[in-house]
Amino acid sequence: MTIHAHMFWHGDPPRRLERLAIRSVLAQGYALTLWSYAPLPNLPPGLIAADAAEILPRSALFTNRRGSIASFTDWFRYIVLSRHGGLWTDSDVIALRPASDLPARKFLVTQREWFHRRLRPRGWKTTLNNNVIFNPTPEPGDLVDLARALAERFPKSAIDWGELGPDLLTALSRLHPAHGYAIMPPEFANPVGYWQSPAALLRPNPPRLSTPNLKPETAFLHAYGEMWRRAGISPDAPFPPAASSPPSPKLSASPTPDSAPRPSSKHY
Repeated sequence: MTIHAHMFWHGDPPRRLERLAIRSVLAQGYALTLWSYAPLPNLPPGLIAADAAEILPRSALFTNRRGSIASFTDWFRYIVLSRHGGLWTDSDVIALRPASDLPARKFLVTQREWFHRRLRPRGWKTTLNNNVIFNPTPEPGDLVDLARALAERFPKSAIDWGELGPDLLTALSRLHPAHGYAIMPPEFANPVGYWQSPAALLRPNPPRLSTPNLKPETAFLHAYGEMWRRAGISPDAPFPPAASSPPSPKLSASPTPDSAPRPSSKHY
């Protein structure tokens, strides 16, 4: 059975990183629909281009307080999955395993996160991330539908970054523990931490991309594209980079509480 995947893109044509993500999803046997508000050039064969206005009018597009449309895409995906079902993957997520290996039941994915200010206690926690969602049989009142309803009513001017994404899904899963979604471990779709990206992904033969990061059950690799922007590294640049690139931070150990970067709940 073919699994239908969905992705969103807005603005300039997809860059090298996004093109890699798109081609990986197609190569692993998914039927991929790319939603956008304008035609995009040079899309790979087999990709289904769809008008994002079928989901939300372009006038609904908004940026969060950081000037990003990331929060809009959080809302957008819930509508897509509520109407069409299937798999959602962000445009910075690389598919590593065939579609035939995907778990049959609906699932959500998790990541390791450093809780600093909004949530207590301080420290490393496992939270949901909505970079990959599998919702094959949408139902009214399921977790994705609840997220859609809340995202629609949430005041858009109050959104900083992850309120409609990981924060919302994590809160809903705690309020509704009988939601019925399998919760996949971080190694399944977020094996490399946001604090390691993009340095760990751009090194030739990167040491941190061996075990324990990538395991046989790792189905997706989240590249955290937002962290590329913050690091001043273009997703269009060749990778791995030339030796003349700025040195990468040490990745041999997780950051300590005093040295951990101040995270956002969602990066792409």
